[in-house]
Amino acid sequence: MFWNLLKKEFKYIFKDITLYIFIVVVGLFYFTQFSSSKTTEDFKPIPPSELKEKLSSGIYKGYGYKDITDPKKEIREVYMNLYRDYEEGYILKERLLLNTQVNLDDNQKQYLKEAMEKIAPEEYLNNNDEGLIKVSYEEYLNIVRDLDKKLGGSTNYSDKKRLIGLSEPKTYEDAVKDYKDLLEKDKVTNAAAREFSDYMGITAGFFPVFLAAFILMKDKRSKMQELICSRSVSSYTYILSKYAALCVALLIPYLLFATHATVIFYNIGKFNNYDISILAFYKFTLWWIAPTIFFTIALGMLISVIFNNGIIAIPVQFILWINSIKTLGGDYSLSKFVIRFNTFGDYSNYIKWSSSIANNRIFYMIVSVVLILITSLIWSKKRGAVGEHIK
Repeated sequence: MFWNLLKKEFKYIFKDITLYIFIVVVGLFYFTQFSSSKTTEDFKPIPPSELKEKLSSGIYKGYGYKDITDPKKEIREVYMNLYRDYEEGYILKERLLLNTQVNLDDNQKQYLKEAMEKIAPEEYLNNNDEGLIKVSYEEYLNIVRDLDKKLGGSTNYSDKKRLIGLSEPKTYEDAVKDYKDLLEKDKVTNAAAREFSDYMGITAGFFPVFLAAFILMKDKRSKMQELICSRSVSSYTYILSKYAALCVALLIPYLLFATHATVIFYNIGKFNNYDISILAFYKFTLWWIAPTIFFTIALGMLISVIFNNGIIAIPVQFILWINSIKTLGGDYSLSKFVIRFNTFGDYSNYIKWSSSIANNRIFYMIVSVVLILITSLIWSKKRGAVGEHIK
């Protein structure tokens, strides 16, 4: 029965104009946001002897930036941020949709000043002498954590936000290492596939809801619910067949665009004589994008069956989506169901976050299963005994 229902759902889905609008949207993101014309020469570092001339031309932007890992450098950057916020009189706070500028009152400004005084004297502003730092790294952490609480939480001094944006210029040696990693460890295609999944994942986090939210409403509109209730089809079979069909149908376009990117990079690799991974785009599509699709569809179906109204699912999904995509990388907490890694290459940074990304993806796959089972249970309750109308 499941397979018969699955095949029927495929027929219905592929007759729905919304699916083709969805494919067009995904295609626009692919062709306008993801560049499949990169070559290794674009990322080959220029020797320091040529750097000054290239920088003056405005074409070359240097070797890029890397995260600050030295505790003393971190303290310096945060100290300067404290001074800037104190002088400007406002801070940024994380909200559900966007970061919000919050003006500081006199007491809050005093908290900033006291934190600075505890960390280093005022002369540290103009003299980057590590000897002026008065506290250990642990003491510094306690100071900024306490400050975050006094300012109401969710500030850039929280553990979650403090390190975001703290970076320093890469050296030529750093750039050479990144280039070697791109060729040898990433085989170029893994780096490209991460960027591909970053852009494509944005579409997977919202647009599927326009199909998911109304898939259960379709039978009500076509007056098929009485027929469904009169047949010995379990609620779980009915819901799971719809869920599985929609998940597969929406995953297919991503796999097709992944195939297109694979062909292009295969030709680039062949022309430039470097190794590539044929499975890279498929691997990241299934590992990064698929769980996002599964969750978006499961949540849309759950909300629509709870309220008997698919419209409600759209603004709910939009709020969660905006919250998830607003950082370009470095935040893979369980509140983010879209994986952002908006960088081509940067293998060492990816490895640093790989375990967090894995935990995130596993979490959302489990949550998706739980949500669709809850949807089946609720639908079963509303369906009532076989032969009754759905309430």
